[in-house]
Amino acid sequence: MKELDRVKLIKDRAEYKKEGVTSGDKGTVMLGERNGYVLVFFDGEYYTDENGCVLMRENDVGVRIEDLEIIKES
Repeated sequence: MKELDRVKLIKDRAEYKKEGVTSGDKGTVMLGERNGYVLVFFDGEYYTDENGCVLMRENDVGVRIEDLEIIKES
């Protein structure tokens, strides 16, 4: 697993739920493996800010490698 791989969370854990991500959520690996974890920016919902710009909320979460499935390699 490397930076910019697209991944899907395949296991629920309390530490992930606390950050607002659950099994099935998809995201992009932003930092490579460190101590069995990778930093994943999970896709969030779209919203419009006060200036009318459409943005996406992202949750950046440290996730155990074994709890992820690669969807598409970078």
